[in-house]
Amino acid sequence: MRSIFLLNWEQGIMHRNLVSLLLLTAGVLLAQPPGGGPGGGPGGGSAGDGIWRRSAFYGEALTFDSCVGHQPGNGNYHYHANPLCLRAQLNDNVITLRTSRNGSVYQEAQSNWHHSPILGWAIDGYPIYGPYGYTDPANAGSPIKRIKSGFRLRAITQRHSLPDWSLPNHNGISQNLSASQYGPDVSAPYPLGRYNEDYEWVTGVGDLDQYNGRFTVTPEYPNGTYAYYVTIDDTGAPAFPFILAGEFYGVTGSGFSSNVNASTTDYFNAGTFSQGAPALPPLNSWATKYSTTYAMVSSGFDPAAGPSTTWTGANTIGARTSGTNTTPVLADTQRIRYSDSTVYVTANGLASYQMGPWFSTDMTGGVFTNFPTGSSTTLQLPRAPAAATATTRKGTGGGPQGLWVNGVAVFNFIDGASYITSTGVDGQAGNSPAPDAVISSSASFEQGPTAPGSLVTATPLFYAVLASSTATASSANWPATLADITAITVKDSAGTTATATLSYASPTQINFYIPKGLASGGATVTIVNSQQTITGHINIQPAYPNLFMLNPNALAAGAITRVHNGVVTTEQIYTVNGSAVVPKPVVLAGDTVYLTLYGSGLGNATAATATIGGVAANVAYAGPQGTYSGLDQYNILIPASLTGAGQVNVVVTANGEKSNPVNLILQ
Repeated sequence: MRSIFLLNWEQGIMHRNLVSLLLLTAGVLLAQPPGGGPGGGPGGGSAGDGIWRRSAFYGEALTFDSCVGHQPGNGNYHYHANPLCLRAQLNDNVITLRTSRNGSVYQEAQSNWHHSPILGWAIDGYPIYGPYGYTDPANAGSPIKRIKSGFRLRAITQRHSLPDWSLPNHNGISQNLSASQYGPDVSAPYPLGRYNEDYEWVTGVGDLDQYNGRFTVTPEYPNGTYAYYVTIDDTGAPAFPFILAGEFYGVTGSGFSSNVNASTTDYFNAGTFSQGAPALPPLNSWATKYSTTYAMVSSGFDPAAGPSTTWTGANTIGARTSGTNTTPVLADTQRIRYSDSTVYVTANGLASYQMGPWFSTDMTGGVFTNFPTGSSTTLQLPRAPAAATATTRKGTGGGPQGLWVNGVAVFNFIDGASYITSTGVDGQAGNSPAPDAVISSSASFEQGPTAPGSLVTATPLFYAVLASSTATASSANWPATLADITAITVKDSAGTTATATLSYASPTQINFYIPKGLASGGATVTIVNSQQTITGHINIQPAYPNLFMLNPNALAAGAITRVHNGVVTTEQIYTVNGSAVVPKPVVLAGDTVYLTLYGSGLGNATAATATIGGVAANVAYAGPQGTYSGLDQYNILIPASLTGAGQVNVVVTANGEKSNPVNLILQ
């Protein structure tokens, strides 16, 4: 999948798909070379009663890119939670496991932590740090720890009262609600965590107050400052309230306003720094390194095409898009000015890293059709922020709450939807949390176009239960029913419905085969079991190659065939160390060595090309593996010039579409 909060989910799929692949290839006579055969609304709860406000992380997470960013129809790119790609740019204790067509997959560092940098600024003038700070907030010599939120899920089964911290967000509403204000009872469709009011703040639970901050010394403020923190849990998943809670700690001042009435001095403008500026964190913490580079977007319609500096929204599946950008726009912070009292930061609202691709299972082709747009905005930060009082403190509401140091908007936990007691549903301000399924490649785990004849994996969204039990196909002749799944059908853009076959089924995962002969364009997958009918949407294209991986670092799933003095031998390119699959270096030693890779998604392509370490490599065979439906095989001659190259990426291209990169080590 796309980011760290889904990494554990992905690793579960990887394990089950890896087991399936090893079972597929074990004991089978494989083809031998050289031939043969996974929006933030404008206001708080503006759609609905406004009492039980849906969490943006719950309702909108399926539309985040690998950087945990997305945008509503107005194109305002933003983060509601842990801004992973920005943290990676600023070296904030994250490790990049791999980078592919759909962006990067990250993991939190497990040791040797350092204090997080300033990631952004709230409109009240206080800094927002990453998740790591001093154990003792008064002692810069104390150990670094992962800073914990003071919020936790409430122990409730009925939503009849509000938590203390949220009362200022509900003016005129009593803590104990009337029946006309009740939320839905806790259930599978309405689990704890769906609404922000499902959380309580408790003294001593974490390190932070009810605003998600604390007074602390930091590297930038050795004498101390109030600071907010991005919060994550021990697995690296975003932890409520993610960034900012329901109120600002400080006086908000002018906030976002392009009216700069004071006499100002430039600190940074158009890629150039001025001289003699004071050493102030609100001035020098901004990420200006990439301000003269153009923003780039990768489209969910075709991630393999790579990022582009323009995004028109044009697509071949008939989906309507918003937020198009027809001319390149500069990324990151563009201008920083200051006066005696205020710092003025102007940005285009677009990041310098690759934004996108975005997916949404309830939209045409499974593609989230909102794209970012560049729009100049100016944040006015007070140089001397002040704590608010009970009478001056303001709620964070919805929309922009500040700026990250790359000039992207800070949003909080609101997605603009809330429950309507009289109708028993959420007023919708975006995606509707309903039983649904994410359809991704069983090989690469990526969402994106799907070729007929591909192996894919379904995983549940919200309260979907894919099957009531676990079952595996007993032979290579996969059935159309498995466990209590009575049918999986795919209806293509021409209206033709075809039945899929299954190799594995469980409550949380189905591995199945997309039938051949489907028309290109948006298609609907329907999963029918004894409990539910579940849908997902995919984009059918003639070919979209995906390669299997053996671990989260994208180790190639395959083997080598060595020809030495006329003797042919087969060797593995991995070893198993406990529960980890690790690479085994391939020694070329002047021999003729073929790499055999496994994948899926060749579709109607009859040939392929490949590169290893960026060097063109001869593909002696590209086609069906021959025993299992949808399993492709590639036999690739490793160029002798790559002797001693170390870790190299392998990419296969078919019908002009590049595969996800996988890697191996060459000696």
